[in-house]
Amino acid sequence: MNTRNLTWEVNDILWGLTDENTDEEVVAKAFELVHKVRFMPTATVNNGQPENRVIDFNLLPDGNLYFMTSKGKPFYKQLCERPEIVLNTTVDMKYALKIRAWVKDVTDDRWVWDEFFKLNPGTVKMYRKNPGIMVLYKLEKGEGEMFHLYAEERIRRMRFAFGGMEKLPMTYKITDRCIGCGECQANCVEKAIHQGDDGKYYIRYMDCDDCGICYTKCPLAGTAMTSLLETK
Repeated sequence: MNTRNLTWEVNDILWGLTDENTDEEVVAKAFELVHKVRFMPTATVNNGQPENRVIDFNLLPDGNLYFMTSKGKPFYKQLCERPEIVLNTTVDMKYALKIRAWVKDVTDDRWVWDEFFKLNPGTVKMYRKNPGIMVLYKLEKGEGEMFHLYAEERIRRMRFAFGGMEKLPMTYKITDRCIGCGECQANCVEKAIHQGDDGKYYIRYMDCDDCGICYTKCPLAGTAMTSLLETK
């Protein structure tokens, strides 16, 4: 029997990323994956309603992600009204990748234009009748998450941010009012909750499913453990 099918080696779990990696290293890996997938479902808002389409993303030598659209498309109109997108996809059938980003029109940047269309010569041909209708965008700032579901009911996730944005906080947090009863740890399937030297418990968020079971079991939920779902 191939035991590799049963237990992931450490380097296979979320590409070896841990909470010791810098935010820059995590962002670089996320962008690399977007470039690998390239064609990703991309959501915007249109008159208060969600819309989605598949967009081709390219990682250029400056380490940033870019995409293009046409001024004649509803997508362009939506970006003019609210230049925010959400990408979400799976990678290799066992990873999930999500990025929420604010984008910037960089069509007038000649370097971006030249580098982008080196990778997309067919797009230039497609719009040859009116290249001026093409618009290039850069993912200027955002936040996101890489998520890996692996063996024995364990997960691994890494949240990240770039361009000056803050990482999205996890929903549940154990506070200094923890009395050390251990109910949260006893009910955490992912083994994400640990006891500190002071007897109080804490959550290692890279192992946390953010499911809320610990919160439902905490006898002092709301004080010893808080939930963003119940705070403004």
